[in-house]
Amino acid sequence: MVVRCVVQKIGNNIEDSKGGEIMFTVIEGPGRTFWAATDGSSTYYKGQLVSYLAASAAAIVGTVVPLAVAAGIGDTTNLQLIAGVVVGFNRRTPQYTTLGSLTVEYEAGVVTQAAQLAREFTGVEGMYVKGDPQVFVQIAEITPNTVLRGPIFNAAYGTLVGVSTLTAVGATPADGMVTAATANAADAASILNLGTIYCRRGANRGIYRVNKNTSSTAPSVTVAFPYDEVIGDTFVVVPLKQGHSTVVIAGPGMYISSGSAPVAAGTDRFSIFVYKLNLEVAGNENADFRFNLDHFARFRA
Repeated sequence: MVVRCVVQKIGNNIEDSKGGEIMFTVIEGPGRTFWAATDGSSTYYKGQLVSYLAASAAAIVGTVVPLAVAAGIGDTTNLQLIAGVVVGFNRRTPQYTTLGSLTVEYEAGVVTQAAQLAREFTGVEGMYVKGDPQVFVQIAEITPNTVLRGPIFNAAYGTLVGVSTLTAVGATPADGMVTAATANAADAASILNLGTIYCRRGANRGIYRVNKNTSSTAPSVTVAFPYDEVIGDTFVVVPLKQGHSTVVIAGPGMYISSGSAPVAAGTDRFSIFVYKLNLEVAGNENADFRFNLDHFARFRA
């Protein structure tokens, strides 16, 4: 049987051929996909992260549920187990819905006999008989070595990351923003030494620096920007950085948030390792990352 949906490795553009779907995608990893049962009540979206456990750290009906927002640093309260990314459904004719300003393929779980038999379903592979009409999702497995590309939005799926415009420079332009400059508010206050500033317009265009300031209106950097900043320069500020970082994933399981509370260190966030940030193009901000090993251990502190 030919499987309709497959994992696609892609470049910087994470918009798929449908036009409008921006989603989590596996870009490096074992490449295994499998069919899994849903819980009968949740709504699942293509490109959504899913978990083997509920947000209460409890066993679930079915196999996977949408990934809930983390509780505790490293999700140590929820103890969700990262399962994979939804890449397909056993629905014969795809259906779409609008989230924010974007179009997303989806399927809602059903429970009753009548609802199952009324579905336009196709056969699946693996342990399930092809005539089973319940809702199944096809998952691209996530392991500790899987690298994902995830879209970054401002507190809601499809809402663009904000742009900060300098209204005053630091102590002197030659300071390179080591001393805090002044700008309109970023989407959220940065976490000390865990945020990134990217210059989108100005002499430093294209340059990334680590944000050392915890204010949303006073950006400053650990290593100076090489060229003088001036009033009117624009920057994008996100609360994650290359290397070990923490992140808010919301939606549920649909996007990395540049603005969702909580953002302070020690609060509710997933632990990740970031390989690459791409903040160049408005509406296509994303991060290449993998989850910390802790998120694959059911019994952890």
